Amino acid sequence: MAKASLAKIEASRQNALKSTGPKTRAGRAAVRWNALKHGLLSREVVIPAGDGKESKTEYRNLLTRLVEELQPQGILEEMLVEKIAVCYWRLRRVIQCETGEIRKRLDSAVWDSAMEAADEVRYNLKFSMLDDPAQELQKSSVGILYLINVLQDIRAEIEENGCLSEYARERLIKNFGTDDTSLTRTLMVLSEMATRGPQMAQENPADFGETPDPAKCKTAMLEFIDTETARLKELEKELDKKEEMELESQMLSYRLPAREFVDRILRYETAIERQLYRAMDQLERLQRQRQGEIIPPPLNIEVSQQN
Repeated sequence: MAKASLAKIEASRQNALKSTGPKTRAGRAAVRWNALKHGLLSREVVIPAGDGKESKTEYRNLLTRLVEELQPQGILEEMLVEKIAVCYWRLRRVIQCETGEIRKRLDSAVWDSAMEAADEVRYNLKFSMLDDPAQELQKSSVGILYLINVLQDIRAEIEENGCLSEYARERLIKNFGTDDTSLTRTLMVLSEMATRGPQMAQENPADFGETPDPAKCKTAMLEFIDTETARLKELEKELDKKEEMELESQMLSYRLPAREFVDRILRYETAIERQLYRAMDQLERLQRQRQGEIIPPPLNIEVSQQN
């Protein structure tokens, strides 16, 4: 039995001498990964699942390349190489976080701009004390589009009825004011002539002269609305270009994160970089010491504030 065991041991030894290890690139990469014997940090640093899932393969490739480059020997050197990989991985997250913050601001810029314009229109409609509220509404493309929609609704009503309803009068007063030269006054006068003009001309022929024609009054009202609509559309085009340029400038300014985010992320990045450089320095000292070099102790400087 003893001789058989010795023979078996010898055969195993000879077979081991013939082994050359993995021959494929994947196999060699796996062996290099096995060089890290503990990997406690590595098991925790990669987010394994969820929306923020990270690639274990990418991290292992990073660590493998660092092991090949730095050639750690012993557990202390391996731990420092692993610490370097972890720091680099966390620094990558800093860049990703910064990119996400910028992307978030850029994505919300258009929506925020539209909401601000809409809020301004609502405010002007609710609190404006001007005789001509349209003056304020015409300062933004959103306000102008609102006025155009109001005119189109009133135009459709005149087209159907030939005059202004009480609701249409209220909308004109609310949005275009009651100034003597306003569109409101013009349309209200023409509407009055279209509905009551013939009767009033019969009652006071000396004041009216020719009897107003309701059809002509209707045509005149539609022409005034069309003229005002065309003017507003031209103004809307000019304002739209101006607002587009302002939005582009704003989006360019958003390519930097907000100040409070920058302060927070810089503190985090600085802390990681300190750990990275300290690990690199400690690894270099260990390796030089292992090679027989005389390494002076690290220089610690304590800075204290004196009154």
